[in-house]
Amino acid sequence: MQPKDKMETLLQRRAKLEKQIATLEARRKAQERKDDTRLKVLIGAALLADAKINDETAVLIMEVLERAITAERDRAFLISKGWLKENGENAGQ
Repeated sequence: MQPKDKMETLLQRRAKLEKQIATLEARRKAQERKDDTRLKVLIGAALLADAKINDETAVLIMEVLERAITAERDRAFLISKGWLKENGENAGQ
C-alpha cells in the first residue's frame, strides 16, 4: 500500500470514528435530558400529591416558587394556578 493510500484509509477511518463518537455523545446527552425531565416530573408529582394532604408542603412549595421563579411568563402561569399571589405574598403569609 502506498503511503498516500494508507493516509487516505486512516483519514477515512478517523472520520468514521469521529462520526460514531458524535452519535454516541448525542445519545448520551439526549438520555441525560430525558432523565432530568423524568426526575423533575417525579419530584413535582410527589410534592403536588403531598401538598394536597399536607398544608406545610404547600406552603413550602409556594415559598420555593416565590424565590426561584423569576420569568414573568412562568410567574403569571403559577399565579393563574394559585401557586403564587399577584403581590408576591404566598398563601402561608
